[in-house]
Amino acid sequence: MPAATSKSLIKQRSLLPLEDRGPIEGWMDEDVASAATQLFGGGRGGRLVVDARELLMSTTEVIGAEFGETHLKTWMALVTMHVAHGMPGEARVDSSAAELSKLIWGEDRERGGTQTKRLVRTLLELHDAKITVPGYDLEKQEPADGVTLTHLFSEIYVDATILKAFSEPDHGLSRAEFGKVLGAKQRGTIAWRMNRNYAERLNEAALRRFDWTKAQQLRGSALALWMLFTSPRVPYRPLLESREQLETVEVPLTAEHCRALGVHAGTPAARRRTLNDAGRRVCAVDHSFKAFEARGGHGHDSFLRVVRERPLSTPLAHPYEGAPPQLRLVTA
Repeated sequence: MPAATSKSLIKQRSLLPLEDRGPIEGWMDEDVASAATQLFGGGRGGRLVVDARELLMSTTEVIGAEFGETHLKTWMALVTMHVAHGMPGEARVDSSAAELSKLIWGEDRERGGTQTKRLVRTLLELHDAKITVPGYDLEKQEPADGVTLTHLFSEIYVDATILKAFSEPDHGLSRAEFGKVLGAKQRGTIAWRMNRNYAERLNEAALRRFDWTKAQQLRGSALALWMLFTSPRVPYRPLLESREQLETVEVPLTAEHCRALGVHAGTPAARRRTLNDAGRRVCAVDHSFKAFEARGGHGHDSFLRVVRERPLSTPLAHPYEGAPPQLRLVTA
């Protein structure tokens, strides 16, 4: 998208909800969102095959960073900001530490120097990391040519005040004073330019649309599983015994499948406990999921069963195709 065109689109979207504490629309690379379970293990994931369809390849790789929840949410925030700024052709976006923190952690999370340092550390690690994520062809329902992100950023800028606080544990300001200094600063305390090839991919691809108010409440493996099981690539089928519009999918919990799901516990029972705990957290936050249960043991093979309401539409979209002049709410 040419830079001149993008400037006319910047005002079409905003990170502000349409009503008090309403949902904020987020955007994410679909392949990265689906591979979240593998990324959480630093890319040490297995293949995931369900109903003879390969959903995840084992070629996801992260070099130079130990990927975690904050890395994924920061990446989600950067793509969301890229869309909110009109997907600029020059791929440069600026923000503030407060704005990014609010998007990543939500309104209710206490902010200050510690959280700002955590954000800066994550941005620097993402800048240094080399990341490979495989693509997926939804029409053919099979893996596509890999999406290789040698680096996510080509440039990153951090305001001197933030960088000093990050570099020096004792910067002479109390937590409250430091928060006031940063809070008084407007946009531009943090800026980044995405890798040109990756920015072009974002501008051309259908992106995952999601609800930030849900993402902010999910942690760790629950966040990763939510990102995977809301993907259109998962082969749900109608739940025939239900009168409701429900659909289900079952995943055999082989050791390789568990690795692909980001679960590395040593025993089948421990892996089921991890998945059941994450599943309860997913269902508590996203009420479209009705059941998320790992079962097995006592001579029976383990499997994961997920039941959810059938979505009314796909979560994939090109952000500016027929976009209205203001933010759309996400209810799924």
